[in-house]
Amino acid sequence: MKSNLFRLKLLLAIVVVLLVSFYRLDFALPAKAQDPLPYKAYLPIIFHHQPCLANAQAEEIAQKMKDDPRQERASMTCNDILAQVAQARAEDMAQRNYFGHTTPEGYGPNYLVRQAGYVLPSYYGSADDANNIESIAAGYSTANQAWTKWMESQPHREHLLGLHSFYADQIEYGIGYVYNPDSQYRHYWVVFTAKPGP
Repeated sequence: MKSNLFRLKLLLAIVVVLLVSFYRLDFALPAKAQDPLPYKAYLPIIFHHQPCLANAQAEEIAQKMKDDPRQERASMTCNDILAQVAQARAEDMAQRNYFGHTTPEGYGPNYLVRQAGYVLPSYYGSADDANNIESIAAGYSTANQAWTKWMESQPHREHLLGLHSFYADQIEYGIGYVYNPDSQYRHYWVVFTAKPGP
């Protein structure tokens, strides 16, 4: 849908430029002394929105979350902040060669997304190591493998499929994936789901 809208805007811009060029060449009227260009065209600015998720692996996990027939969330929306922090989490684990819900400094997912500007509900944990939003996996080379392992774990399954009302309200998500051949697990997966809140 977005790519069709982008193509339509681009085509419209090209048509406008061609029409203005044709009009100026064949039907130009004398310019005023103070205006060196007698005709001006104002073209719409066309923005190409970057995808929310950083790579195809993250997109594949998002699709699995949405398509799973057991998914209890009424809707799911990718959030840029959650996606950026999830990607940064995966990269940090790969670069610093650790695997866990907290960084080596003791900061957990709730703290990290709040520091990035995402507003979590006030009743979510506020301790530095709090985690109400994250599932992680490491060592699995494909999205299918990571997803299968998560589905075999009851806590991860409840989180990712919104099987508990607490998680079902978390309709915004961000997903990160990174491959680092020099790290212990090489493949790192991070999924955040969150409820925006006051």
